[in-house]
Amino acid sequence: MTTMRITAPVDGFTGEGPGGVPFVDGTATTSDPAVIGYCQGAGYDVQPLDHDPPDDEQPTGPDGPPNDKSAGRSAARAKRG
Repeated sequence: MTTMRITAPVDGFTGEGPGGVPFVDGTATTSDPAVIGYCQGAGYDVQPLDHDPPDDEQPTGPDGPPNDKSAGRSAARAKRG
């Protein structure tokens, strides 16, 4: 499940929130579906947390995707036999 940013209905709240989730300055993060569901129904603002792409989605650089050559003999050595 996606990690969510939860904003307390009380501005600047710091302390233990629903399900023991720690709030600091009015916000907390969790991926616990029970806590997320409770907060959505109890007046908390619940939004997906911005995060980096998954590890299997490698960003491409200015020259295209990273070099994907496998380890082994170079082409020059392979020709020598």
